[in-house]
Parts: sequence; C-alpha cells; structure tokens
Amino acid sequence: MKILFTAFNGKENSSKLLLDKINSNNKLYLKNSYITSVKQLEKEIKKNNYDLIISFGQACLEKDTVQIETKGILEKEYKTKYDYKNLENKLKEKYKVKISSFAGKYYCNNIYYNGLKIITEESLKTNMIFIHIPLIKNITDINILASIFNDDNI
Repeated sequence: MKILFTAFNGKENSSKLLLDKINSNNKLYLKNSYITSVKQLEKEIKKNNYDLIISFGQACLEKDTVQIETKGILEKEYKTKYDYKNLENKLKEKYKVKISSFAGKYYCNNIYYNGLKIITEESLKTNMIFIHIPLIKNITDINILASIFNDDNI
C-alpha cells in the first residue's frame, strides 16, 4: 500500500514532530496556509498514485488520546471512504481513541475537506483519513505513536 503522510509545519507542532518520526519516503510537510497547503496536497496527489493519505493535525486533547476525523466540512461535507477500523484497533492498544465528525474550523478541516474534495472530483482511488493528536506534552512517547504508522497494515 502506498501511503502519503502529511502534517503542518511548526517547531512545537506535535503532528510535525510525529511526521518526523514516521519511517516513510512519502511525507508532505504542509505550509500553515489555507491556500498553499491545499496547492501542495493537490500537486502531490495528482503527481503520485497513493492508496491512502494520512494527515495529522494537533489538537487540545487529553493525555494519550487520538481523534480520528470522519468528515471535512466547508461549503458542503465530504466523508472519508477509508475503512479506519483496523487503524482504530491498532491505536486502541496504546491510546484512547475518539471518533469525530468535526475536524474543526482551522487548517486541519481545510486540508481534510479539500483533500476529500479533490479525491471525489477527480474520481481518484485514493482514500484519506485525518487524525488529530494531542499537544506534545500530552503524548507519553511519540516514538510509540509513530511505530503504529510504520506498519503497512493500517
């Protein structure tokens, strides 16, 4: 399975720090910009044939809690078609997992919405999932979290 991992830049951004730890050649560090980040993602997914895009964002979550987002919502709503149950079960071994249908009102929702929109409008076979992780102070060991995403069976 060919997976693209994305996260937003930022020295203290836990999602960027997680992306640093994931063992993959398919990483995209997104600019903290509504327009530029979408252009980056669109260019990357049109250039490469990914099976799955896993995007990470940082959120104020409880200690060792991970939140799987199911929808991107702006002018309309796009729901992921990715069957995330296997990923949810792997995460549950070490983390509290929440399933959410509200990815927020900021960069995270914007990239998720637009990624799902591009996939839908271009009729791509790519799936996409967005995962919020806690602030770095609320992650006991980021290496353990990264190891879950180093597994091809997600």
